[in-house]
Amino acid sequence: MVFELLRDCFTPEDPARGFDLLFELCTHIAQGRVSPSMAYLIGASHLLALEKPSGGVRPIAVGEILYRLVASSLGFQFWEALADHFSPLQFGVATRGGCETIIHGLRATLDVHPDCVILQVDIRNAFNTVSWEALFRELRVVMGSLDQLFPFMCSFYARHSPLYFSHCSREDEVTLFSSESGTRQGDPLGGALFALAHLCALRTTASKHPLCLFPSLADDTHIVGPPEAIVPTFHTLEGHLLVVGLTIQPTKCAAWSPFGLSSSLSLPLGFSLPFAGLCVLGTPIGSDSFQASFVRDALEIDVSTVHQLPLLGILR
Repeated sequence: MVFELLRDCFTPEDPARGFDLLFELCTHIAQGRVSPSMAYLIGASHLLALEKPSGGVRPIAVGEILYRLVASSLGFQFWEALADHFSPLQFGVATRGGCETIIHGLRATLDVHPDCVILQVDIRNAFNTVSWEALFRELRVVMGSLDQLFPFMCSFYARHSPLYFSHCSREDEVTLFSSESGTRQGDPLGGALFALAHLCALRTTASKHPLCLFPSLADDTHIVGPPEAIVPTFHTLEGHLLVVGLTIQPTKCAAWSPFGLSSSLSLPLGFSLPFAGLCVLGTPIGSDSFQASFVRDALEIDVSTVHQLPLLGILR
């Protein structure tokens, strides 16, 4: 549905009537009271192909406005329930200042336990591969606080949804793809739905390894704990992530400790082992020289960007 069609529902003669009709339609969608064929259309997305700076193509899916409108409303409605459910493992959903909380928490932990290891876990293509079955399993766990979300999920995540790609050179030709895993791009509930399945792996791993902490922001996952517990905990988490459709990318993982890492720490091949510190959620954590160098490099980039701002005038 394009915006113009939605706008035309609100006539100058009787705008309240248009609002009542739209509210009734959205209520039906939120409660899962739409036919499978209607849900198929509302859940559809249009694909755009953008060129990556490093080469290749990045597909961008733009969902229907009605779906996004209802999903946004449900997100606001369940904000507090989601915050309670994800605490204290997942700070990327319904948590104000989640990034800052993780950074300050990591620094405080290292101040008290400087022998701890921080392990960054990178998940390959996380949002596109998470299992729908895992989402529903976790929803059943929390049905008491999120039970009203279940009918909506059944309408749009219990069956595949279409992705339409229009060819630029041939406007009348459309290629149809099928979305059968992961959360939808641009879905206002996408972060929460991914985090539900991700939380299942975090919670199970945490119960088996109580000496470690697992502060995570969406798919940015961290394991913090004593050196002897880090590797076993990592392997446990890796196994539970596989259960929910997620795989770890070792070449983008990293480990660091203020005291240095022992050669006996048998991390998987490909792990980065920086000496001076880590960049966690865009923030440096490490030695004073590492943090100063990080800030200096960031300032150089910012200054360069500011100097280029006058050039934007040629784009007018």
